Amino acid sequence: GGAPSPESATLAPSQRVGPSKRGVRNSIPITGGKVEGRIQATVLPGGADYQNLAAPATIDARYLWETNDGQIIIVRNGGAFGSLVPTFEVRTDSPYAYLNSGSYLSSNPGVAQGGVSITLYDSTR
Repeated sequence: GGAPSPESATLAPSQRVGPSKRGVRNSIPITGGKVEGRIQATVLPGGADYQNLAAPATIDARYLWETNDGQIIIVRNGGAFGSLVPTFEVRTDSPYAYLNSGSYLSSNPGVAQGGVSITLYDSTR
């Protein structure tokens, strides 16, 4: 277990894809940000959140963290609002390798300056 990890991400304007074979789609580029708490990291530019705005609305955000000690962590946070489940992928010899097998939950995105804020939690399931 560990303390929650608050994250803030800056965003570029969304790109409305519109109705598609999978519903009303929207893409929001992730341009940066920071992670505090148990993990200290920077959110790298280049990720995006591929939303499906059909009911129930879902997100599928994929992006990278670079920890303050130089490790790269792949983050994927997705699901329906109210039940977001983040997963992580990191080198197996990394000090953060525990992220590869842990279970985590995420708050819904909240408004932050220039983007969104979320908090990631260890799951007790």
